[in-house]
Amino acid sequence: MQHFKEFLTRIQTFDLRVIEDDIHMEWGTNEKKHVKVYDLSHQTQYYDSFSYRSELRVLKDMAFIDLMTLDKERIKLQLEELAKVRERFKEFWRNYHDHHSEMTQVYERHFIFSVNLEYLFIVNGLQSTNAEIEVSSKFAEDLGESVKLREKFLRELIYTTETAIKPKRSEAEFKEWLDAEREKQKAATAETTNETIITPKSETPGVPETAAVQEAPTEPELSEEQLAAAKLMGYYPTFKEGAAGQLFDLLKTYFVPEEHSSLEKLLLDDEAPASPLLFRGSATQLADAFKQLKEANLIVGCRMSDLERWIAPKFLYLSPQSQPRELPEDYLNGLMSTKGRPCKSPILKIEQKEDKFFILPASATKNSKKMRG
Repeated sequence: MQHFKEFLTRIQTFDLRVIEDDIHMEWGTNEKKHVKVYDLSHQTQYYDSFSYRSELRVLKDMAFIDLMTLDKERIKLQLEELAKVRERFKEFWRNYHDHHSEMTQVYERHFIFSVNLEYLFIVNGLQSTNAEIEVSSKFAEDLGESVKLREKFLRELIYTTETAIKPKRSEAEFKEWLDAEREKQKAATAETTNETIITPKSETPGVPETAAVQEAPTEPELSEEQLAAAKLMGYYPTFKEGAAGQLFDLLKTYFVPEEHSSLEKLLLDDEAPASPLLFRGSATQLADAFKQLKEANLIVGCRMSDLERWIAPKFLYLSPQSQPRELPEDYLNGLMSTKGRPCKSPILKIEQKEDKFFILPASATKNSKKMRG
């Protein structure tokens, strides 16, 4: 189990370096100062640090081989430990989103302690706030990117291991299970009032009618195998009538024209794009937009975590340096499923007039800068 232990240690160890750089030190000014700062760029997948990604991938593959030498019960015990590590990453994201913003240029020296990095993980090279080592906006972003990469390989190891030990079902057994799940869903629906009202005509010119829903039913927990059949059973993000069209009309201004067709097919026809679509705004803005729709019941048929899983492989966003960045599930979870700081520059708002919903652009005062990069 040497490789398994090494993999777990590696993804939970942060090796901070101290370098000198010119950074913003005060709000409201473009002046920079030459100071000592923390650096973690060597443990991301960007810049000149591609070897770190390859190292984690190889360790993950070797860790899987180690796990396959164990009996099934011991593998389950190790999966429980992996789940605990993933929960620590989720806790990190909750802390991170409370103290980080894509628009922030100036960070306090205690930022690393504020996100509890030294408590959740092994942090080499961290010094007290009295050491006069600053935290730059680049470091704050690199920290998030480093955690995304570590989580990616952790999720892959968990999934491949669970798949390997899961008993295979015959076609007849799977059909029997699926029929049983459908019956459970019908019973749950019968017990839950979930009336949908379609307004015949919008009161706002140019805005199509949208369904109003009183309350969405609670969805059951889904395993990985059940997720594969989720769309068949209806446990899947579904836009209420008229909502997808309104959302597309608003979102398309945040994507280049060449991606408009793919975005429209994704939202209106649920046709996944061949490659992720680049949202030219912040991760917080995109997550907030879908979160608002879910909380207003304009997206139904799923839990917030299912929506996060749906979004993750379909979109990228722009970093403060105007570089494309990924949106992993747990990163989105910290933005959408937890009650953290509200989005400071939302791109949309949802208004209700009687029984009708309208998805409208956020006010210019709150969102004066729509596009970045």
